[in-house]
Amino acid sequence: MKYICLIISFLFGIAYAQIGGQHTFDFLNLSPSARLNALGGTNVSLSDDDPVMAHENPALLNDSMNNWASLSYSPYLAGIKYGYTSYATKIENVGMFHAGVKYFNSGTQQGADAFGNLTNTFSSNEAVLVVGYARPWKNFSYGANVKFIASNLAPGFSSTGLAFDLGGAYVSDSGLFSAGLVLRNMGVQLSTYSPNGVREPLPFQIVAGVSNKLKYMPLRFSVTFIQLEHPNLVFDDPNAEVELDLNGNPIDNSPGVADRIARHLVFGGEFLLGKSLRLRVGYNHLRRQELRSENRGGMSGFNLGVGIRANKRGFAFDYGYSSLGSSGLFNAHQFSLRYRIKRK
Repeated sequence: MKYICLIISFLFGIAYAQIGGQHTFDFLNLSPSARLNALGGTNVSLSDDDPVMAHENPALLNDSMNNWASLSYSPYLAGIKYGYTSYATKIENVGMFHAGVKYFNSGTQQGADAFGNLTNTFSSNEAVLVVGYARPWKNFSYGANVKFIASNLAPGFSSTGLAFDLGGAYVSDSGLFSAGLVLRNMGVQLSTYSPNGVREPLPFQIVAGVSNKLKYMPLRFSVTFIQLEHPNLVFDDPNAEVELDLNGNPIDNSPGVADRIARHLVFGGEFLLGKSLRLRVGYNHLRRQELRSENRGGMSGFNLGVGIRANKRGFAFDYGYSSLGSSGLFNAHQFSLRYRIKRK
């Protein structure tokens, strides 16, 4: 019995450990498109003709994505740039496939030796090739992504990895309601950044979500449940000063139950104005709590975006904006194009 208790205590301790800075290849979780950026940064339940959704949940691959290509670019913070391009196609009697490439470039950096003397400049680059497959089964579908990862942080510091996503999705007969579940970034670091280095874990996540289009209103909303593998997403600062009340007793400023639950939720809304215009808004509570300043939150955690579709031409443009700080100086923009290469 004591061994069972020890195992439970060990697993409980892991589950409640802080997760920041414990993974390699964190760029894998960057939003792959402006649309997803505007909806809060992630979504695993939206089912339509957008091939980028297969990046988030391979089970969302469906016939309407056939021959759609996408291209996304984001001028991120501090000279960082990243993008994603993908294409989806159907093979008769086999299923839907998609392939995509995400790249991440941190710009030019100044090198220095161990004594602080400046050396050559260098650039850090990371990339992942994603290949996915899905098949339907009645109102359900299932799919998988394979990810081949390469990272070069500096001369002599390179690493590779292999990861998998497993996903499931459900779409109602009316098409108004959909749901998804993904086990994301299961895998291993194949080679480490330094010889004989310790292999670091990948940013594994369990993500679930639901989306619903209102029958009599031009609104589709989504709720996504992120990082379900970590019950506690609150950062415990060991250097935080302890506040005392008038009697000298410590004041408990830890987040309440509602705040802890909300850190797992991402909300997104998409207003469908006619056949061509889409207005989008998103809210990520975890991002807001992590990026807000001590006294104010500003727009941290809020996302906005717009989409324009030309259905007859098989073309769509999306723009997404996210606030990454309360000062207004840290804002991220993302632009995406979608085009149907072969039209009926």
